[in-house]
Amino acid sequence: MKLVLQTPKYLIVIGLAVFLCIAGVTFFTGRFLEKRINTIADFAGTNVYRQKVLVYQYEFGNILKGTQVAATLFPELRKDITEESLMQTLGTVLMSDEKVKKAWYAIIKGKDTSFVYLIRNSASFQKVPMPNYVKNWAKQQFLANDTSNVIGSQTQVSPALHLLTASNTVESERGRLLTGVDVDLLELQRAFSFVDVKGQSYALIVDENGICITSPNEKQIGQQLFHPKQDTLFNQIHPYGKTKHELVESDYLGMPVTRYYIPNVINGLNWTIIVDVPVIVLEEDFEDIRTYSIYMGLISVTIILGLIWIYQRKWQKEFLMRREVEINRQELSMEKQELKLLAETHEKDNAMLQLSKLKEKVNPHFLFNSLSSLNALIAEDTELAKAFVVKLSRVYRYVLESYPSGLAPVAEELRFMKEYFFLLKIRFGDALEPLDIHIEENLLMGEIPFMSLQTLIENAVKHNILSKEKPLKIIIRNQGNRIVVSNNLQLRTDVKDSGKQGLNYLKSTYSYFGNQGFTYESDQEHFRCYLPVLNLTE
Repeated sequence: MKLVLQTPKYLIVIGLAVFLCIAGVTFFTGRFLEKRINTIADFAGTNVYRQKVLVYQYEFGNILKGTQVAATLFPELRKDITEESLMQTLGTVLMSDEKVKKAWYAIIKGKDTSFVYLIRNSASFQKVPMPNYVKNWAKQQFLANDTSNVIGSQTQVSPALHLLTASNTVESERGRLLTGVDVDLLELQRAFSFVDVKGQSYALIVDENGICITSPNEKQIGQQLFHPKQDTLFNQIHPYGKTKHELVESDYLGMPVTRYYIPNVINGLNWTIIVDVPVIVLEEDFEDIRTYSIYMGLISVTIILGLIWIYQRKWQKEFLMRREVEINRQELSMEKQELKLLAETHEKDNAMLQLSKLKEKVNPHFLFNSLSSLNALIAEDTELAKAFVVKLSRVYRYVLESYPSGLAPVAEELRFMKEYFFLLKIRFGDALEPLDIHIEENLLMGEIPFMSLQTLIENAVKHNILSKEKPLKIIIRNQGNRIVVSNNLQLRTDVKDSGKQGLNYLKSTYSYFGNQGFTYESDQEHFRCYLPVLNLTE
């Protein structure tokens, strides 16, 4: 009997329904994704750059606040107050922010001029001779008699660029007072590197002439990066909330960024903050769109299966009834086979489950620590930071590698372990001694559990004290057909019991492959773990 489902006209109907359904979903999803991505990109980018602007507003506000407050105090400082008391009062106010290490004030009364230059030390601050570049600049401000709240200017003092600020002049019975701070812009940028370390963007600031005030790329500080009168985007800047932006290639990050231009947001200074938001940051906000796409795909599949089910119920009822007995018999046979397979694969499933938990543990925890190390490394050694990023990508590529059997070649495990150890070495420095590895070449083609060496190294770092005085030493060697991983034992007392999840994973994997040779031991000085090398392909 020819099946009704195989009749051409029914196949055409089903095929047409499937095609129309998929075409409709694809068209709708495409339009929705495009619109949604643009909306999310604009919204996320705006939030990121506004957060960075608020940070710089706050930091520069603190720096300039001392200058403003010191000026308001002067009318209250009477003639009977001593010079030492005056210096202590104004110095404390001017250097209220820890990033301000040098401040000054000048008092003119008649033909007498008093210049005082203060430098912060470990305890408080001390008075030193005022540099000529500050004294000359202060004299210019007295002559200008500017009534602005804060005056800002940059002065090149080899080898650094300095930011000089001054308050408006204040007059009282003691004379005319001018207060300000002297900020080394290179030192200021290095202080900013510890502010907002978790931010998803970086910023640079230029003055009204396009001269760079701060930048994560220290070579740019003091350089003219823009020409505001010539650059089109500067001429098109709108008030806060309608900031202009463009997509450019970042020389600092070496990747595409969305660049935002935000002018005049630091009170008293005609500066422009330029915030670069990496394009990859916005990808995190696209997870909702991917979820919607999955839902739409499931709906499409449900519709297709529903149509097929309707046709089968309508035109194949007789065929299904005849096959019912045979299907029941096959189902009983399959259930028996499934029970047998479940019994055989229980150990493997248990090992794979524990491996999955290990991966979930490695991903967020290790990534957070690695990014923290990378953040500190970028400002210190750019080339080493690049190598760090390459190693980190290779580690995560290997973690996501698929090894269905649960085993990986010894050579691959050693390569992965070395790259993982490189990242740990950057993080812990001299507290972690170089690896001591000696594995015979004939064992490199054998197999051991996936991520086994990394698991043992991670356990050693987690459970032992690491310091320059007590560095951790890890040795990997082979004894016959076994790989021995050992480390000096200097246990920490603040680590909670992890349940030996990593060791249980290794034990379950070897048990599944019929090898009970996995063991571990410890004495007063060392911890050792023995990994048998398997040769299942022989």
